[in-house]
Amino acid sequence: MRTNADPERDDALLDAMLCDESWQAASAAFKAEALRTYRVGQRNRRLTRWAGSVAGLAAAIVLAGHWLGWRPAAPRPVTLAHAIVPKIAPPARHLTDAELVASFPKGSCFIAEVDGKKELVFFDPKVERACMARSEGNQEAGDRER
Repeated sequence: MRTNADPERDDALLDAMLCDESWQAASAAFKAEALRTYRVGQRNRRLTRWAGSVAGLAAAIVLAGHWLGWRPAAPRPVTLAHAIVPKIAPPARHLTDAELVASFPKGSCFIAEVDGKKELVFFDPKVERACMARSEGNQEAGDRER
């Protein structure tokens, strides 16, 4: 095996080569290229981590929504409050002459025409008072109901 007997001789040649201006320029260029490659790699790793985090967060939101059963809210049916409808009295019913006489006891009254107007005439004043008091009481009770 061959060993170098004078190690300083090789160092002098190496020192001379390293002191050369072209070598220093080449060394600075290699250093700048290495730093640029390192920085590009770091930026790519940072962007990859950021994009992975955003994708993971989006996937987590979608899975949480599916797992919790979130669905768009269905439109609720609109319920209207009970409207206050004014009570309208039913149209007045007109009785025929025969129906009017039939509504009183048989033979107690008849219809007569006086001065061009029809009037109900009772034979007995007691029956008239009893029937008219009853019909006025019914009319007042009807007024109270309205």
